Parts: sequence; C-alpha cells; structure tokens
Amino acid sequence: MMTSSEIKRIATYVEKGGVGKTTSAAHIAVAAHNRGHEVLLVDLAGTQNDLATHFGLSIVDEEATDDGVSIDAPISAVFGDDWAFLRDNIDDLLDRMTFPTDEGPDLIPADPGLGGADNNLANVPLEERYQKLDGFVEDLVADKYDLVIFDLPGKEDNIALNGLFAARNVVAPLKPGAFERDQLQKLDATLEEISADLDVDLGLALIIPTIISSQETLSESFVEYVTEEYPEIVGEPVTKTADIGNNQNAGRTLFAVPDDELYATGKRAREAYSANTEQLLSRLTDR
Repeated sequence: MMTSSEIKRIATYVEKGGVGKTTSAAHIAVAAHNRGHEVLLVDLAGTQNDLATHFGLSIVDEEATDDGVSIDAPISAVFGDDWAFLRDNIDDLLDRMTFPTDEGPDLIPADPGLGGADNNLANVPLEERYQKLDGFVEDLVADKYDLVIFDLPGKEDNIALNGLFAARNVVAPLKPGAFERDQLQKLDATLEEISADLDVDLGLALIIPTIISSQETLSESFVEYVTEEYPEIVGEPVTKTADIGNNQNAGRTLFAVPDDELYATGKRAREAYSANTEQLLSRLTDR
C-alpha cells in the first residue's frame, strides 16, 4: 500500500492549447507503467475527453453501450459539497471513477460537471478552495497508485489551481515559437506566485520541446534557447511526426505500435517520450 508521501504526482500544464500537453500525459503514463509503476491519469482539461480518445475509450453521457462507456462517478464530484459523504460511504468509489486502458494506466475521464465545479469553487473559502484534489489523492489514490498524472486545462482557473496544488510538479510541453518562449517565462513566474500564495512547493519538473523538426531553423533555435535557459529540467525534444496524430485517432500511443508501422520520426518521438519519462521519474525521486 502506498502512502500520500510516497506517491509521485505531476501535472501537464501550459496556458495554451495545441502544444502536446495531453499527448505528453498519455505517453508519460504508458512509459511509466512499462517501468513497473501503477499509474492513474486524471483528465481535468475539459469535456472533449481527449485522453480517453487517446486510449480508444468512448465516453457517453447516457447508459453504457457497445460503442461507449458512461461515467458512473465523475471527477467533478471531488469538488462538490457532497464529496465527503460520498468518500465516506461508498467503498468502491475510486474503482467506479476509473477506467482501465489497454496500455496499462488507469484513467479518470473528464466530465461535463467540471465547468460548474470550477464556478462553484469560487464560493469555497480560500483555505479550502485549492486543496480538494490534494485531499482526493491522499484519501483514495495513494492507497492504490504510485504515480498520478493530472492533465490540466490550458487556463488558470480553479480546477487548474487544484491540480497544480495537488501535483507540485509541472511538466510543460512547448512547441517552437516566440509566443511559446514568452509563455514559458510567464509560466515560471506564475508558478512562483502560486507557490507563495498557496504556501506550496510548486515548480517546473520538466520542459518538453515538442513538434520539433530537424529541418526547421525555428525548431533548432527554440531547443537551443530552452536548453540554455533551463538546462537542468529540459527534456529530450519530441520529433514532429504524423504517427502521433494518426495513432491518437486510432486510440493508441506510440508505445502500442509495432516498429514496422512507424516512420523513423515516430520511432524517435517514442524514444524521446521514454527518455523524458525516465528523467522525470528520477527527478521526482530526488525531490
């Protein structure tokens, strides 16, 4: 049995979409599972359920059918007034919240109630508002898993702040561009402010340059910049490849694809995610 002090926690977070945040969360989760970790993925990024799609799970609002599965116990309940009652009176609550994936990690999908939960959190006293998810990890998740990964919304709302508080460690995937450089600097400063405001040790654990092409000057200069500015926490650049999108649409990560079905760029991207996961787990162990 794990304890809350032993469980490793990370959040993929950047205040921007389209940078590989969800893709990074999925691949890190599978790579960590392949290294023997019990991994839980928690999708807090919205109602599109991109993480579920990444693993070939179709989430439906109505009763489960052959074409999809319905959410019995939603993650949004963690932020509601009835959560303590549910936690204390439903023995298999975590099992009812999670879905197994074919690649090893378990998944708690996003649900339509997250938008309302974010609004409702504004009425919760500050001393309790950002600790809801942290309590969920300590009360339920730490007994079963040794790594939890939160995929957060690309905006600084109450749900994202809950995820940051619970995770402490932020993985920031970023694609090449001047705007992304500014975003990284802003993120670093924002995490310092949040750490001070919430009295929590929160910081960047890994920066992953994504959608990198060896033939593009912008990619080369971006990787050089990140490496120079953040040498201790920059990860292996993830090569730009059609394999990621193609296989995401097919409901699998690159780790589930045979070598002969991948382009050379896909193999390099898979190797990068594997190396980044190893670096990240080592860093979390040292913290």
